Amino acid sequence: MSSLKRGWRLLPCSVLAIGLLVSAGAGAQKVNSSPNFVGSGARALGMGGAFIAVADDATAASWNPGGLTQLERPELSIVYSWKWFNEKFADTRFVTPDGTYRVDLDELNYLSFVYPIPWTLSGRNLVLSLNFQRKYDFDRSLAFRGQTSNVRNPAAPWTHWSGYIDFQQKGSLATLSPAAGIELTDRLSIGMAVNIWDSSIIGDNEWESVTRRRTIVSGVIRAPGGGLIPFTGAGTHNTHEKYENIEGLNYTFGALYKATDRLSFGAVYHTAYSTDVDYTQVDEFRGTVFGRNEFRTKLRIDWPASMGVGVAYRFPKDKLTLTFDITRRNWNSFVQIYPDGPIQVRGTGPGIPAALAGARVSPLTNLDKRISPADPTYTLRLGGEYVFFNPDKPRQKFLPSVRAGIFWDPEPASGRHDTPTGIAPANGDTDDYYGFALGLGLLMYNRVNIDLAYEYRRGDNVRRDTLVGTALEPGFHEDVNQHLLYLSTVIYF
Repeated sequence: MSSLKRGWRLLPCSVLAIGLLVSAGAGAQKVNSSPNFVGSGARALGMGGAFIAVADDATAASWNPGGLTQLERPELSIVYSWKWFNEKFADTRFVTPDGTYRVDLDELNYLSFVYPIPWTLSGRNLVLSLNFQRKYDFDRSLAFRGQTSNVRNPAAPWTHWSGYIDFQQKGSLATLSPAAGIELTDRLSIGMAVNIWDSSIIGDNEWESVTRRRTIVSGVIRAPGGGLIPFTGAGTHNTHEKYENIEGLNYTFGALYKATDRLSFGAVYHTAYSTDVDYTQVDEFRGTVFGRNEFRTKLRIDWPASMGVGVAYRFPKDKLTLTFDITRRNWNSFVQIYPDGPIQVRGTGPGIPAALAGARVSPLTNLDKRISPADPTYTLRLGGEYVFFNPDKPRQKFLPSVRAGIFWDPEPASGRHDTPTGIAPANGDTDDYYGFALGLGLLMYNRVNIDLAYEYRRGDNVRRDTLVGTALEPGFHEDVNQHLLYLSTVIYF
């Protein structure tokens, strides 16, 4: 056993840095996966998500509560989404992805009831709504296989290494959001939504991940007194993390100003907020070291504020509307904070987290926030809607519409990546994503509206920090393709 341990210490770093040598401990870098922000409603997403200055349907509580005053009748809205995406990973010298990965999921995206108050002060519109809205999803799946042999090193003339990482993450976060909008003047409306993040109200408000690692290493090493010593070793390290019992509160403020009958401006601000989270991590080791660790604690996660502005123009005859949005999300303030008090720990294996009390950690990298910055992300969206309205028919039984949009939508990242000599420090550079959207709508008998939207989103050369510290090698990246399908139904009373 001692010769085995000496042999592993002498192996070259390009082999050991894969982070799969599970007998060497639990300190392996966690796989990085940032949360994805989820938009609301098929109509808005069919316009590329450029909806801040439009916000004239039940999803206004999400995009801009100031637009709620445009709703004149009680209505019930439900939105369902289907999402599938694949990730194509770049090969490196030692690490090869195990195929192209797909994730498929479907879920309730939005549910709301809107009620305009029939009497108001000075005749100003006042509209109330109650909304369920999906905010973030965490679903991801990936796996890597790696092997190398005959590495030239005086201490280990011949070695062969093989292993894998398998990562699965799933879950989402949603809110229950009562909202209200009121007219201040004939042209200016404001609104507010209260977003309640509470797992006791929304039962599946949680996420979890499972990382499985396995390594086999064999070869020969030079003994201190001369000669060669054969060695072999194998081990596994499985990590299960779970975030549950979410509690938090934040607010969405919005304003809509109609400069003319055709030109409108919108602004929205989502406040920063903190959520208390019950966190559990379980590590299991099998190989030259056996053991099981489990620790539990109450974390605080600080989530970023975001803000946006938009402009929309409706052309004469009310058939064509064009809209443009700019938004910013402050991912630089995204941080996971451990409590100052003791952390409940039990186990027999290595790597018990003994120095986490009071730590401020970046959820993007699992590193101290001071050395792991993240830049804010800016999003640009341009969209349009064309309604096949016949001015010669005041009432149409069927009123179809088509929509389209394009967008640039970066994701937060650390900017860390492997180099031939080590790990480049975090610089907070974001990952660029872009895409387009298409949508269809049909209003039937002025009572039921059905909307369908498709969104394609792509990122090239992104997620370079996914396996930082586990593959000491430049050039790792992913090409990501995401496909989303949304279906909305609105019933007017």
